[in-house]
Amino acid sequence: MPTKTSVSKVNALLNPTLEETYDPQSMIALVPIHADHKVADIGSGPGWLSIPIAKYLYMGTCYAVDIQKEMLQHVEAQGKTAKLGNIQTIVSQENSVPMDDESLDGVVFSNVLNEANRPKTLIKEGARLLKKSGWMAIVEWLPIKGKPQVGPAASKRLAQENLRKAVETLGFTTLTSRQLTPHRYIIVARK
Repeated sequence: MPTKTSVSKVNALLNPTLEETYDPQSMIALVPIHADHKVADIGSGPGWLSIPIAKYLYMGTCYAVDIQKEMLQHVEAQGKTAKLGNIQTIVSQENSVPMDDESLDGVVFSNVLNEANRPKTLIKEGARLLKKSGWMAIVEWLPIKGKPQVGPAASKRLAQENLRKAVETLGFTTLTSRQLTPHRYIIVARK
């Protein structure tokens, strides 16, 4: 059964090593985001990605969504420190986000599907939230053989091709599907 990242690891999540992280701008540059969009960072954790997204969405809203309220308290604190008034936090169930159908322009799953019990169900939930022509970005760890130096265990990593097919099965068109960093890949698709 997949495990959820412990709240005790907040400092490591907010200050990851170079090998454990990627530049949020590298993800933002690949998605069809606009400054007035409504975007959900599903599985936001303490907001490592939510804060840069909120800064980009200066006329829009970033929804930090997580199943752990304690993680969202860190998002709120960071938002206050950065003087951002466009972040809303939402406590969710693992495969159920309490938001209306077709209410978002974009959905981001960053390093979260490998922790999900049913990743394809979570992707389907993200699709439900998107408006027609909305976009979805998935960033995950590249599959490897053996014991990884960084990131989740090899057995928890999800094949890029399988996730891309799962998204396309929901009627999405893949805009890009490629390696993002030495350790991660990205899939960007439009509804």
